[in-house]
Amino acid sequence: MYGEVVVFTGTLEMPRVAVAELAASVGCSVASGVNMKTTLLVVGNQDLRKLAGREKSTKHLKAEQLISRGQRLRILKESDFTELVRHAQHA
Repeated sequence: MYGEVVVFTGTLEMPRVAVAELAASVGCSVASGVNMKTTLLVVGNQDLRKLAGREKSTKHLKAEQLISRGQRLRILKESDFTELVRHAQHA
């Protein structure tokens, strides 16, 4: 996972500081917003009240837009991300 640029969206099971430290422990950089450098979007639970009638966050929608333009960017649930990190730590 070294070199991945990770952005988090939604409510995460872990505090953001802890999940950012977890990402950094396997060589990821953490960014606050989705852009052309983003390689991984980690999606937590979405608060429907904050989504203003949308089904996905602005970060999620932007990531999908970048993917449709050919950017190599993966969208993962938080549980999948933590599982990937766990495997990377034991590799």
